[in-house]
Amino acid sequence: MTLRGDAEVDVLIVGGGPVGLTARALLERWRVRTLLVEKHGELSPFPRSRLVNTRSMEIFRRLGLAGRIAARAFPPEFGRIRFRDTLHGDDFATAAMAGINAPVPESPELGVVTSQDRLEPTLLAAADAETRFGDELVDLTEEADSVVASLVDHGRGARTRVRARYVLAADGANSTVRERLGIATTGPGALAEVTTVVFDADLKAWCADRPAGF
Repeated sequence: MTLRGDAEVDVLIVGGGPVGLTARALLERWRVRTLLVEKHGELSPFPRSRLVNTRSMEIFRRLGLAGRIAARAFPPEFGRIRFRDTLHGDDFATAAMAGINAPVPESPELGVVTSQDRLEPTLLAAADAETRFGDELVDLTEEADSVVASLVDHGRGARTRVRARYVLAADGANSTVRERLGIATTGPGALAEVTTVVFDADLKAWCADRPAGF
C-alpha cells in the first residue's frame, strides 16, 4: 500500500449522502475549507429517502437549489403513503406526507417527493470543494487543536492522513467516526437482513388513479 501526501483542511466531512453534501455546500458558501470523503466509489444509485421535507427545502432555498430540486422531483400528487396487502388492492390506511400538497403556513417552501438518486447530483454540483469517492476513513486521532484522520483509497491502494480542525460525521447509522470515538448505541441491534432490488415498470394500470410515493 502506497502513501499519498498528507492534507490539511478546516473541516473533514465523512460521508457523501445528502447530509454530507449539503454541509459541503454550506461550508463552501461560508468560505470554510473542506474535504469530503465517501467510501463508496460514486453517488448512491438507489432511490432511497423519498421525502425532502419543508425545513430541508428552506436550507436548499438559501443555497439557491430549491428550484432545481423541485424540477427533478415527482409531481405533488405522489405525496401520499398508501398501505395495501397487494399492489392493486384497496388502501387499508393512507396518510399525506407533511408539507407536500398542503403548505406549512410558517414557511415559504413546500416539501417535495424525490429520492437520493435524483437529489444527490444536484447537491454535488452545488460546490467545488474537493470530494474523494472511494476514500474510507479507517482511523481517527484527536490532538490538542486538531483531528488526524487516516484514509484508505480503495481504488489505488493508497493511504492518506488528513489533519482537520473539525470532523463532521455524516456517515450514517453504521458510522465509522462514531465507532472510533467510542460513542455507543442502545437498542436491540440489527432487526433483519434485507435485499434491495431496483427495477422500472409501468404500474399505471393498477394505481394511476391512486398515486403514491410509498
